[in-house]
Amino acid sequence: MNLKNSTRKWGISIMITLLVALMPAWGCAAVDKSSQPIVTVRDLGRAFVEVAKKVQPSVVSIRSERTVTSSSPWEGHEDFFKGSPFEDFFKGRGAPPTKRKQTSGGSGVIVDPKGYILTNNHVVAGADKITVRLFDGQELKGTVKGTDQKTDLAVVQVEPTNLPVATLGDSDKIEVGEWAIAIGSPFGLEKTVTVGVISAKDRSGLGTGTYEDFIQTDASINPGNSGGPLVNIDGEVIGINVMIIQPGQGIGFAIPINLAKTIMEALISKGKVVRPWVGIGLQDLTPELMSSFNLKEKEGALIGQVYEGSPAEKAELKVGDLIINIDGVNIKNSQDVVREVLKKPVGQKIKMEVLREGKKTEIYVTTAEMPVEMGEQKTVQPEKKEWFGLHITSITPEIAKQLGLKAVDGVVVDAVDAGSIAQEAGLRRGDVILEVNRQRIKNETDYFKAMGDTKAGQGILLLVNRGGSTFFVSLKEEK
Repeated sequence: MNLKNSTRKWGISIMITLLVALMPAWGCAAVDKSSQPIVTVRDLGRAFVEVAKKVQPSVVSIRSERTVTSSSPWEGHEDFFKGSPFEDFFKGRGAPPTKRKQTSGGSGVIVDPKGYILTNNHVVAGADKITVRLFDGQELKGTVKGTDQKTDLAVVQVEPTNLPVATLGDSDKIEVGEWAIAIGSPFGLEKTVTVGVISAKDRSGLGTGTYEDFIQTDASINPGNSGGPLVNIDGEVIGINVMIIQPGQGIGFAIPINLAKTIMEALISKGKVVRPWVGIGLQDLTPELMSSFNLKEKEGALIGQVYEGSPAEKAELKVGDLIINIDGVNIKNSQDVVREVLKKPVGQKIKMEVLREGKKTEIYVTTAEMPVEMGEQKTVQPEKKEWFGLHITSITPEIAKQLGLKAVDGVVVDAVDAGSIAQEAGLRRGDVILEVNRQRIKNETDYFKAMGDTKAGQGILLLVNRGGSTFFVSLKEEK
């Protein structure tokens, strides 16, 4: 019994000694709060305060002045006379065109001690005068170093005077649900900080006419925030705020900083952006195309066109190839291909894994500089309207093989809406349209252009190939 008591006392003594020895270490850990995770609401609030203190000094307000021409003194007020006996009289009448000054505002972030400021192209486009207001209230003259309309990015430079510079993060590492803090001058209210989360990544299909690869956030973004930074909880810039969707709330978008850094470096060094190009036209998979190509998974980007003399043609990429991987990155859609190619410098060899007639093959393509005429082409294709209930697609070699066609000219009917004019005229899936109003059709672009050029009520004359036989079909909207 005494032995047990002795052992117990000895054990308690050891525990007390250990506790006493560890207490100083615990005390030190408690003091060093910076190394501890945020565990309370107060700690989280303090984190936002520290982010604001760190980033705000590098955020600027930008005021642009430009000269605009008014075609009429009644411009903007003609609706006042609409429906009155004076409507025709006042429309377009009055004094000769007049010029006036227009002022707009936005935000920007200092990214280099040499005075370089990253902002949106639409903030400074066409500006005659740019004024940059720093965090301390100092106003400086801004000069446009370069702009890129396709990504809506621009670099403005001011005379360097010990400027505070923002820390740029890595937008590839961000995750949905992380904290996102927007800083800028919404409606001219400078030094505004709003907090939210990253709602989504890789957003596209917004119809902006630019390269779309946006970060979506619910941090409040308003007019005037454009060009300002979106930052993470560590105070690193992860995006450049660019736009909102009206009248939606909590839906804002930012350009990923990794893309912005690439554009910024090109604008600073060359004053323009030199884009890599491989020379292919792409389309996303549809259920009909998946069926035609015997595909089970809706992943990859289908090559619908290979430009003559392009790197793709030299590498022997073919129409009908399905791109499924680029340099180890899996491809889900055509936007993924655009994103991966744009990351590469001109002259770099990239490895494309493609699916061709059910077999995987690796093809190496060396990027070239995008031709000027390609860069100037409108990114918006002819409207893909479904006239008369017809759904069509281009003919790939695989589809031509299945239909027993000797050529890939024309477009093939994917589907025909039930009860539509096309169905009543006898058109059906698998028909090949060779002509529209006696114009030869080679691909979807030709088809949509020819159909779009037709006047309302005029009717359409189609030359159709079915099973090797050709015949005309006349279609006309019912009055």
